[in-house]
Amino acid sequence: MSSEPLHKAFREHGTHNFMIRELDECDENEFESKTNQWIEKYNPEYNVITPKKEITEIVKEIKIKPIVKIEPWGTLTDENRGNGKHSGIRIRGKNLSTGICTDYENARMAALSLTGDPNKNGNILLAAKKDGTAYGHKWQLLEEKSKKKPVFGVNKKTEQIELRYESIADAVRSISPGAKSSGLIKSLRNPGRYSWKGYLWFYG
Repeated sequence: MSSEPLHKAFREHGTHNFMIRELDECDENEFESKTNQWIEKYNPEYNVITPKKEITEIVKEIKIKPIVKIEPWGTLTDENRGNGKHSGIRIRGKNLSTGICTDYENARMAALSLTGDPNKNGNILLAAKKDGTAYGHKWQLLEEKSKKKPVFGVNKKTEQIELRYESIADAVRSISPGAKSSGLIKSLRNPGRYSWKGYLWFYG
């Protein structure tokens, strides 16, 4: 329950909304002057020029796990989204009663249109792949897409793209043979937030 402005901000906004970033390196005898130099430069809302001893105690007391922010890869865009929920295979449904054909961008859109629930897309997609019927429609795929989606890994420390693979399976086989892919998938589904094997993972 420290009265320090920064500590109050942690309590008000949550420590997960703050990020630690290294700004400079120095010898111990330069610590106070360097700290004050950066505070003067940025004039941060929660920091004031503080004697070295107090700053050291504050740093020791605040034990926050650093959060690495990667731009532009950390931002979900049309280019790096690719998790299967926002893009998909175009399909066509033929109403068995009327004979009218309707094209949809993906099975989720078709399910939403016909049932009101986009999560009922599984039956439609299965029917389209097998040239079958579902929800009173005969379905067919309008395009073929590979199930493989390329992935790449960004080193958390260097923030550089260092690894590229044709698919999730290829990445797991290469980096951690025999391991489950759940950690990598979690990183892919939460771009820039979770890492796997020291890397932040993205589709693309």
